[in-house]
Amino acid sequence: MIKSYGALPVGELISCGEIKTDIGDGINPKGPSPKDLPDGTHVDAFTKEEILDCYEDYVTACKWFQAAGWEGIMIHCGHGWLPAQFLSPMYNKRTDEYGGSFENRARFTVDLLKRVREAMGPDFMIEIRISNSEHLKGGLELEDAIKYCKMCEPYIDMIHVSCGHYLSSSRSKEFSTAYAPHGLNIDAAAKIKENVSIPVTVVGGINSPEQAEEAIKAGKVDMVSMGRQFFADPSFPNKAKEGRADEIRRCLRCGRCYPGPSGEHETEIWTVKFPPLDSCTINPYDVWPASHHKVLPDEMPKPQASRKVLVVGGGCGGMQAAITAADRGHQVILCEKSEVLGGLINFTDHTDHKIDIRNFKNLLIREVEKRSVDVRLNCEVIPEMIKEINPEAVILAVGSDDLILPIEGIENAVTAMEVYNNDFKGLGESTIILGGGLVGCEAAADYIDHGVKTTIVEMKGALMPDITGLYRTAVHDFIDEHGGKYEVNARVTKVGKDFVMAEQAGKEITLKADTVVNAMGRRNHSTEALELSLIHISEPTRLLSI
Repeated sequence: MIKSYGALPVGELISCGEIKTDIGDGINPKGPSPKDLPDGTHVDAFTKEEILDCYEDYVTACKWFQAAGWEGIMIHCGHGWLPAQFLSPMYNKRTDEYGGSFENRARFTVDLLKRVREAMGPDFMIEIRISNSEHLKGGLELEDAIKYCKMCEPYIDMIHVSCGHYLSSSRSKEFSTAYAPHGLNIDAAAKIKENVSIPVTVVGGINSPEQAEEAIKAGKVDMVSMGRQFFADPSFPNKAKEGRADEIRRCLRCGRCYPGPSGEHETEIWTVKFPPLDSCTINPYDVWPASHHKVLPDEMPKPQASRKVLVVGGGCGGMQAAITAADRGHQVILCEKSEVLGGLINFTDHTDHKIDIRNFKNLLIREVEKRSVDVRLNCEVIPEMIKEINPEAVILAVGSDDLILPIEGIENAVTAMEVYNNDFKGLGESTIILGGGLVGCEAAADYIDHGVKTTIVEMKGALMPDITGLYRTAVHDFIDEHGGKYEVNARVTKVGKDFVMAEQAGKEITLKADTVVNAMGRRNHSTEALELSLIHISEPTRLLSI
């Protein structure tokens, strides 16, 4: 299938080493040196004979790939996997020819690549993936990566530059999030390219053809690699090639498709359930759980006839519904009670941390405008209007509102959305945020960015307990690294304009600041009246809620 599109199929080989998951087989993981892991698992050290056997396992795998029609292999030598474990003094404590000096620690990889090249011949492509820096204290750095690549160069065809470490996916930027720069590995890849004569490719937070083109045009890399971006939009290269870059759904780097190995701020109250995740936030055809990721074509049955469809709400959900319905040949009316499309997500216009979501919101607006959708702004739908329009199908995408809990003095707090809409004006020099969920913590990051001293008050035992590990760690780290404060296990009892009282560990605490922000979450707008109105409309009216 890959070759039928004129592409080059290249497989990936990875050895976990001591990071081998316990699958109940009674077999200890193996690494460069013996050790006991924090969970009590014992790591056995590779003997020299086992190292040579490992090389042959790689050769066998390469031959399997070749026999199946694959043209090459990428051997993963970064992210803390086995070759990187041998290279790193954090893991490798050996005193034989595979330990000690840098050359000895690199020997595992160099001899492996030499053996694979001898077995597979000159026409089988060999690529290695490396971390330009592990971004961990005591970990491998760029100068190590450059030296390593030069030693591997005689036996390989391409170098794939990444960064980070699997066991610290967010913190080490193995997977970049909205709190890391786009293309974060490009400059490091350029340094590596200056020191080798074979092609260099780079991965990491690249979701725009403009940035990719600039990196190649400037001679920093020979090509770019993308992972999550292709879940968001498999048509990325074709849209770029055809001059349709404004139609690309650019990856949000939200971590939904890859929640992370565990989450570096995991606590006993961790509540994330992974199966509902593992799919793309902005690609409706990226479906779990057929495979880890399986992007499916539109398999919905074709409509028998065009119908009049009323979409209530012009946020991202409503716009996507309108786009899909229009593409399926229906007559779509989209009603939005405010003067602009975008709904709640318009708050992203006020924060660069959310530039990817802002881009997606603007893309949906452009896509709606390209279609024959009857968009009605400043139009709040009421039951009488539904009767007048007489649609054959109604989609309710009315969104949510701030959750206002019955706390004494809660009216003294401004809401998080009000702060965004006022472009952060009026916060003063310090603020207290009520609620340490996703809304509160992301708001805290933005307030800190604007120089506001920020304290979060959260009733549960940790911040963002229901958010995936990868993204949770990114936001948590940003707050920690920029001086944000927080009080957990603290139940708010009273709110003033410049103070908050809370009960914590059986004691009453009082916090003071210039302002108080209510960020205790969202609640769905009520649709009961609209749903009741549909009872009086002739069949086959259908109601969908998103």
